[in-house]
Amino acid sequence: MELFWLIAKCVLVGVIWAALLIPVIFNHGGAIKYVLTVCIIAALCFFFKSYNALINTMTLIALVALVISFITSMAVFEKESKVKSKVIAFSCIIAGLSYLVTILFFNSVHIL
Repeated sequence: MELFWLIAKCVLVGVIWAALLIPVIFNHGGAIKYVLTVCIIAALCFFFKSYNALINTMTLIALVALVISFITSMAVFEKESKVKSKVIAFSCIIAGLSYLVTILFFNSVHIL
């Protein structure tokens, strides 16, 4: 039963990160690309399950960055709808990765 919940959590994290990565990596999204990205991210999440607190915090920071980016982009990028989705997704990915770099390489910095 614990394995089932772990796999379900990994798939949920995969769905969140795939939604952020698809506009950045590919020019056009599709169901196959989305499912493939979800599977790869879920497998990575399952493989690195000992880092679950770090992965969960990165995902939370990316979701907060998504909300903040969406609100601020409504004022800045009114007419550029294609650019807006890529900028929002890219800023969320960078927010999560910057937390990862900060925690892994700078042990003296404690953000949360």
